[in-house]
Amino acid sequence: MTSTSLPARNLGVIPQALRLFSLDFGRQLRARKTLVLLAVQLLPVLVALAYVAFGQLDGMTMFRNSMESVYLPFLVPLAALYFGGPAIVDEIEGRTITYLTLRPLPRALIYLAKLKSAMLSALLVTSLPIILLFGICAFSSGELLGELPTLGKMLGASAVGVLTYTAVFAMLAAIFSSSLLLGIVYYVIVEMVIAAIPVLELVSIKFHVRTIAGLQGADRAGWLDRLILDEPLNFEWWFGLLVAAIFTTLATAVATAIFREKQFHV
Repeated sequence: MTSTSLPARNLGVIPQALRLFSLDFGRQLRARKTLVLLAVQLLPVLVALAYVAFGQLDGMTMFRNSMESVYLPFLVPLAALYFGGPAIVDEIEGRTITYLTLRPLPRALIYLAKLKSAMLSALLVTSLPIILLFGICAFSSGELLGELPTLGKMLGASAVGVLTYTAVFAMLAAIFSSSLLLGIVYYVIVEMVIAAIPVLELVSIKFHVRTIAGLQGADRAGWLDRLILDEPLNFEWWFGLLVAAIFTTLATAVATAIFREKQFHV
């Protein structure tokens, strides 16, 4: 009896994990805070509409500038911080973490279900405004079909950024049981300060996301390049994708191991 019940129980783990993912994903989408975040993500779309209606700026120039200066460096990390940080911490602050860990699921699967829910939510909230922005800008330029590869490249870069940032912010939350503060500190130190220093910039997610997008990897003052390097570091898109995948995998593995062993006090 034992030998037949154990496999059945193991096979039932995956549907339970998928149900946890589905419940958490639905809760994320229905949250009022998600609507606020979506409104923030749509701000560049409204600006683009105003420029198209009253300005003379080329639509695709507007799209590329918005991606390089607004979405990739700020709005993508913001969405990841919003969904990744609270993935577990919300359960602690809501005093439901004990009930969550009492589910007949391995803790590793509980964490992964919550993380994937956060990743998918952040992907949706960032991707939809980018597609809208592209549609407006490309239509105004009359280059809708011809610029589809540009959309694919930017969507790919933003998606990689969302996944990597979410994994890192969720890891920090799992380690320190703090959702926002540590994520903000990390972003300021690593993604703003260290990302502006030649060579050290390689440890920042921002550098590799820009590389995937086909932008110059570095985003810093020119005098730093002249002081330390003859020219900025530049790599092919696959290098940025590889490093981002390593960051995501390591952050997920570390956070999963910590969550599996950590004793939560509420």
